[in-house]
Formats: sequence, C-alpha cells, structure tokens
Amino acid sequence: MAGPDTWSDRARPGKLQHHSARGTMPRNAGDFTRGSQLITHEFLMWFASARLPFMVWFSTFLLVLSVALALRLHEHEVQMILMRIYAAGWGFMEFNPGKVINLTLPSGEVIPAPISMVASHPDVAIAWNRMMRAVWGSLFISLFLAVPLAIWFVDFSKRRGKSILEERHQRGAMLVDGVELAAVINAHNRAALDQEIAERLPDMSFDEVMAMPLAPRKAAGIHHAYSLAGVAFPWRTEQSHTMMIGSTGTGKTTQMRALIAQMRVRRDRAVVFDLTGAYVEAFYNPQTDVILNPMDERCPSWSVFGEAKNHADFTGIAAALLPADGGGAEPFWMLAARTLFVETCIKLIKDGQATNQALASRLMMADLKEVHKMLENTVADPLTAPEAAKMAESIRAVFNTNAQALRFLPEGKEPFSIQAWICNDDKPGSILFITSSHNELVLNRALLSLWMNLAVHTLMRLPRTRSLRTWFFFDEVHALHRLPAIEDGLQTARGFGGAFVLGIHSFAKLSETYGKEGAQNLSSLARTKLILAAADRDTAEHCSDYIGHREVRMMDEAYSYGYSNIRDAATITPRSEVQPLVLPDDIMKLPSLRGFLVFPEGFDAARIKLTYKDYPAVAEGYILRENVEPIEFAKPASDDDADEEGGGREPARACGSWMLKGWMFFCGNRDQTAPPE
Repeated sequence: MAGPDTWSDRARPGKLQHHSARGTMPRNAGDFTRGSQLITHEFLMWFASARLPFMVWFSTFLLVLSVALALRLHEHEVQMILMRIYAAGWGFMEFNPGKVINLTLPSGEVIPAPISMVASHPDVAIAWNRMMRAVWGSLFISLFLAVPLAIWFVDFSKRRGKSILEERHQRGAMLVDGVELAAVINAHNRAALDQEIAERLPDMSFDEVMAMPLAPRKAAGIHHAYSLAGVAFPWRTEQSHTMMIGSTGTGKTTQMRALIAQMRVRRDRAVVFDLTGAYVEAFYNPQTDVILNPMDERCPSWSVFGEAKNHADFTGIAAALLPADGGGAEPFWMLAARTLFVETCIKLIKDGQATNQALASRLMMADLKEVHKMLENTVADPLTAPEAAKMAESIRAVFNTNAQALRFLPEGKEPFSIQAWICNDDKPGSILFITSSHNELVLNRALLSLWMNLAVHTLMRLPRTRSLRTWFFFDEVHALHRLPAIEDGLQTARGFGGAFVLGIHSFAKLSETYGKEGAQNLSSLARTKLILAAADRDTAEHCSDYIGHREVRMMDEAYSYGYSNIRDAATITPRSEVQPLVLPDDIMKLPSLRGFLVFPEGFDAARIKLTYKDYPAVAEGYILRENVEPIEFAKPASDDDADEEGGGREPARACGSWMLKGWMFFCGNRDQTAPPE
C-alpha cells in the first residue's frame, strides 16, 4: 500500500521552512506583481489555445451552411432573404416603417410594399424558413464534426503537455516491478531449459523430462532454478553468489530460510552459519544434518588432525584460526604463532599423538623448555628458544588467545571430518550447521571461522562442474574472523559447484572485519543483490550504486514577464542528467520485507516484497552440553634448575644470537622480544 503523500497536498506544493533563516531574501518584484503577471500570461495562453476548437467549429459551420444554401435555395429566394434581413435592420434602427420598397416575387413580378410588411409576405416567409432549416441543419452537422474533434484536441494537448515534461530514459539501468522482471526471467529460463534438454536428453520432450523424478533429472545435468524474493534466478546464476543487505528485522533471515527450504526440496547440500539458532530450529534433521558447536550437546568429536596431513593443510588452518586484522596487515606475532602451530601439529603427527589432547598438553600449557625441545631443529626452533623467553611466551600467548576454543571440543563422540562431509555425497539434502550463541561468540569465533574456511577450501578440491553442489549461507558474515576462504570462494567456487549467500547489516561492520578494499571486493564478487532497509547512509549509498544509475533527459519550464505582453513568454529547455534509480534516503526509509532485487546477466533491477513465512520448530536451536569443561592438561615433569625463571621464562637477550637461526629479517631498532601491544 502506498504511503501518505508527504510532499504535496493536491496542487499545493509542500512548504519548506528554514529555521535558521536570517531575514527575507530581496526580490525584483512584489508578490502581487509577479502573481498578476503570471495569471494574465497564463490566461492569455489558455485563451489562445482554447479558441482554436471554436474557430474549427465556426469554420465547419460556415462551410456546411454555404453548401446547404447553395443546394437548397434558388436565386429569387436568396433575394427575398436579403430583403428580409434589410427590413429587419431598418426596423432595428427605427427608421420610417412606411417606406415603400420594390419586392421581386418568384414569378418575376415586382410589387411595391411597405418595408414593415416584407417579413410577413408569404413568399419571403417560405424562403426564410428554408434558410433557417439550412442553418439548424448546418449547426447540427458542424457540432457533430467539431465536438469530437475538440475533445480529441483537448485530450491530445493535455497528453502532449504532460509528456513533454516527463523524464526520458536515454541509457543506463532500469527499475521495474518484480512481476515484470519475473515474467522476463521465466521466459529466459524456459528457453535455456529447452536448449539444455535438447543437448543432454535429445530423445525426450520437455514434458517427458519434467515428468522424471528429481534424482534422474539432476544426474542428467538438468538444472533446477532457485527463486529469490519470488523471482527466479536467471539460468545458472545461483553460483554467481548473492549478498543480502539490510538492517536487523528487514527480512534477510526470512529469505535465507526460503532458499534453504528450496535446497531441501532439490536435494542439494548446504553449510549454514547460524548465530541465532533460527535455522537449526526450522531445518535440523538428526538423520542427515550435523551441528558443529563446541558448546552444543549434538556436536560430534572434531579435531584439526582429521582435516590436515601436511604443511599446506595446516598452514591454511592456521590462517583461519589466527587471522590478520581487517586492514590486510600480517603482523609478526600472528605469523609466528601460525608457524608455531603448524610445526607443532606436524611434530605430533610424526610422534603418533595427533589429538586435541596432545595439542593442548604439549603446546598450549606445556613448559617452554618442553615446547622448545619438541620443536628443536624446525623453523619454529628460534621462536621458542629459552634465550628469547619473553618473545616465545608472547607468541604462544597469541596462539592460546585465538585457539582457546580447541580446549572445549567434545571428546569421546563419533568423529567427524568436514572434508569427508564435503567430499561424500551419501546424504542428499544434508546441512552442516556451524552455530554459536552470542554470549559464546567471543570464545568460539576463531573456531567457527576455521570450520567455515575448511568447508569452502575443501569444496574447491573437488572436480570442476557446472552443476550446483553446495550452498554456503553466511548470515551476519561480519560476526566471523576475516576468512580468506570467502574471498577465494567468491572468486573460484562457481567452477566447483559452490554458491555463496552473504548477509550483512552495514558496510562499516564488513569493512571493520575485511578492510575497506576487502569489503568492496566481497560486495563486487556477489553479483546478485537483495537490498532491504539500511540503517545508515553509507550502506544506503552503496546499495543505491548497486541498483544503478541512468541518464535522463528532462525538461525545465521557465516563465518571463514584463510591462509589455511582448516580453511575456514560457520556455521549455531540455537537459540531460545522470541520477540514481533509487535515492539513498528511499532505501533508509523502506519498510520491513520491502526492497530491491538486482540480478546479473543484464536484467533490470526490480522492486520486490517479501512474504513472511513461519517455519515450525522441528528441533531445539541450542542444547547446552553438560559439564562443559576445558580439556585437562597434564604438565610434563621438569628437572630444570631453580635459577631459571618460570621454567625457562628468563628475560630475553638483546637483538643477538637467536636471530641468526633463520629470523634475521625480524631484527631492527625496536625490541622484537617485547610482547604485542
């Protein structure tokens, strides 16, 4: 329903009140002079236009009357009519009514008669009646012709006057209603489907293919288009990725749940980041789905050693577990912590201790000397040297701070591997839920980021395909650490069957996580945009740019007036201007479940309205694990001399011998062993 007209009241434009005004701006003419000149000018222009239909009617009347009189009257009747007109004029002027005139009769006889008696002569009356019948007939015929012509002229003039001032689209983007866009895309998809059937199943008709069960159709490579906001995706553009932009409560979750419901029907797979439990409540099926949340009772046993076997794998895990800041910098402390983690994992695999328990016991809480002994003769050796104890403890502190969630992973349950889940398609329609509650997000953020990172990178190890394999739903993507996998996946996952759906509240929050350039890169790679109400102007301006701009040809109407009517004029001047299809303020004032949809492949942007659907709860969104305690760590016994402070935590030496062991590039004027600020 359209909102109230707050801009104008019928023909009265809305008044702007400037509360900071200081006085009245001087004008060249008073209000009365200006108004009277404009009224006079407008009336004269209206009269000049309005008299044209009357002139047409009068001309038509004279033409028809002339033809009628020429056909119906004889010469002597014309003379009698003229004599009656002459007598009527004589009487009107009140001249002598007894004046005698010569009246010629139809027989040619000329008789004298008083001028006052001419009108009552029978022959004159007959001729006059003939003329009056011709006049009335001509009047009716002229009205019959002129009235429709006048109506058409008035209507055409109004339409011409309105159209000349209308904006003309010259080039650029277009904005249409969702129904119009849906009709265009449906026709496009039907043509693409017919072509795909002809290529893959040439011996079958369209109806026969549509009658096939879903599984055989998918096996044959027939695509099944999804829909977004009630409008179908253009053919095979789901893998061009989607970004949903809108403030809290505007409809992002509603639309994501609609996509997940479609995914269930089509028996595709999905990885869902669920920070509220709304998706678990609506879709969790314990027979096919998996929940990864160290605090949830339904979480299986998971270990980093089930996902990686070599340096490259562990380096990728380290990059997600120990992220850089949003500005793109890679500080020494984070890089060193990654190296420490990677070398420890490789060493534990060699020692046959590839467990979370061993990782925690031998790295996170072990004595520094024990850590150094374990990593001796590796690239992490200089990082854990007792001679640089302060630096070593700082590096380990960085790792422990980011990886502390590893201590809370459940033990003793069925083991689970994200790589195995992605690679084995034995459960069609399965969903991997990666969840957390808001109060546990600080603890779990690094682990959630790691899981998402693993899922995306594993997909890109599969054989290339055009068909859709797995959806990745990131509602509130900025709640996670910066994920290189998202940036990589948006660029390359299309070729491996991956489709990303990113939900964000604002670009400021996204820039805080990914940096300004990173946020711009993410938004540009997601080519489909669902734009809902934005709460801040910066986000609204970005959304306005995504909807598009157009070049418009407009007409400016101006008036000039002066003492002489020769100076009066109305001018219409054309001008071209590039303007946004939707103003940022309009996006900020959108009601909930209203917005705009932008598809790739050259389709117009569209106004859309989402429909809220209540999904009944089929599971608990969050079930707290009983006795959530960190893994118990057993410190190895130490026989070190008592004079070594804190088990090897002695003050670091100045920039010296430890740097010669492969870390010369860290040497500088500042104390590299100082803890991170």
